Amino acid sequence: MKRLFLLMALLVIVTPDLWSQQEGHAGYTPFFTPKVRAELPDEVHETSGLFFHNGRLWTHNDSGGLPVLYALDTATFEVVQHITLSNAKNKDWEDVCTDGERVYVGDFGNNKGNRKNLRIYVFSLHDIPDEGDATLTVDSIRFRFADQTDFNHKKYDHDYDCEAMFATDEHLYLLSKGWKTGTTRLYRLPKLPGNYEAELVNGFDSQGLITGADYDPENCILVLVGYVKSIWKPFLYLIYDFDDAGVKLAHRRFEMPQWTGAQTEGVCFFDEGRCFLSAERSPTMNSRVFVIDFRKIIQKDQKRNRKGQASEQ
Repeated sequence: MKRLFLLMALLVIVTPDLWSQQEGHAGYTPFFTPKVRAELPDEVHETSGLFFHNGRLWTHNDSGGLPVLYALDTATFEVVQHITLSNAKNKDWEDVCTDGERVYVGDFGNNKGNRKNLRIYVFSLHDIPDEGDATLTVDSIRFRFADQTDFNHKKYDHDYDCEAMFATDEHLYLLSKGWKTGTTRLYRLPKLPGNYEAELVNGFDSQGLITGADYDPENCILVLVGYVKSIWKPFLYLIYDFDDAGVKLAHRRFEMPQWTGAQTEGVCFFDEGRCFLSAERSPTMNSRVFVIDFRKIIQKDQKRNRKGQASEQ
């Protein structure tokens, strides 16, 4: 009877296979508790994306905010630097990422599903001064989703919103925010300024809204953050062995029920196996930043995978 009960419990909590081309995963950990580092200043209460550079955490506000990137001191989490994008507008900035050479700012929020002016602003990471504010001129990547033909949608009733982006050596990747189905699609774009169709390359049942992403190229690990619609119940994905073909992906999903009500929006690696996670102000709590330490989990998963590969041989 005990074995039967355990089997039934496992069937309840195990998620579907993450990507359509990949079967199996590294395991499923139902609960995870990130540590709160600080509440964020009011200047960035709508924090929506994150990247780490020069020992500082960088963020931006979303729709209607200034076209500004804000640097946060990682001891006090006060704003210590402003970078203004002079020829950009913040219609709905939803994520930011870097590939170590350039910064990409995603103005692709699309709650109504009818935008035809989606774009990503691009500038050199090396143009950011070590200290002090600056104003920079940026280029643009303009795009549309290759599979979108209908632009007449009801607000929050479609799958063509986007709030998550990450960069590899070769491409930019976007993850859709599936308001209607709770799934996500993975799209691919060139990293050069121009006009493009975002190529649909994959997708999965994310069981919620994906709102942020970051990629660790040295370890080929992708982290995703999101929340379950309506109740703002946050979750995380760790995805191993990501490559530009989008295959060979083992994953874990982590629930964070103790932070239900947090509108989790941004995530970025700042050290090997460690991430910052941000949540914008919601009706139940102020904006804040968390620290997530995946190091022990990653080490255990890698050890388990090596044993599995050895046994197969």
